[in-house]
Amino acid sequence: MHFTRLALFSVAGFCLGLGPLLDAQTPGPGAPPWSPDKQFSSDEVVSLKNGMSLAGKLYMDNGKIRTEMSMNKMGMIAIIRPDEQKILTVLPVQKMVMEMPVDAEKMKQVTLLAPGANSKFDFVGPDAILGTSCLKYRMTTDGKVFFWWVNATTNVPVKIASEDGSFSTTFTNYKAGPQDPALFEPPAGYQVMQMPAPAIPGGGAPDGGAPGGVVPPNGQ
Repeated sequence: MHFTRLALFSVAGFCLGLGPLLDAQTPGPGAPPWSPDKQFSSDEVVSLKNGMSLAGKLYMDNGKIRTEMSMNKMGMIAIIRPDEQKILTVLPVQKMVMEMPVDAEKMKQVTLLAPGANSKFDFVGPDAILGTSCLKYRMTTDGKVFFWWVNATTNVPVKIASEDGSFSTTFTNYKAGPQDPALFEPPAGYQVMQMPAPAIPGGGAPDGGAPGGVVPPNGQ
């Protein structure tokens, strides 16, 4: 699986359906019944239908995104910069950064900053995830169904899962607040290679499930 696509998919949950709240003071149609933070960090575990499970770290700061994951003992880092319309793939072992331009329209597909405003949220009921009391919601968007579990006390999303079982993502150790600006820049001393623009899939997950994008959870 191409790393850039995997890295983007790893944070699909927090991107899906939250875009209308990122640029609006008052939630509009399609907005979830909680408010996303623009600055936060969180641990995450992504589980796919094919049995693959990945643990990593997610950072978000006013639209800038960094995700860190480990696969086969190799560290993988993706930095998404909508403000500069580019994606950075950081390879720590090689001390190399692959920089790929992404135009504004394709960046929307990556970050889902402008998802369909017709998303519908229905309250399912109370539930518990990882020992945390949650409120469960059913979200319907573009003909697909996803479930959210939101911390009943803090309103921070704890888990998202597709109805068809193609993926689920759980989030722990969520901490709101500004992130170190250096997290969203190429590491000092790394070679930066300019790459051609990546082919952004039309919202498809690695298994054809959830859209591949990124979102913050809870905040102002």
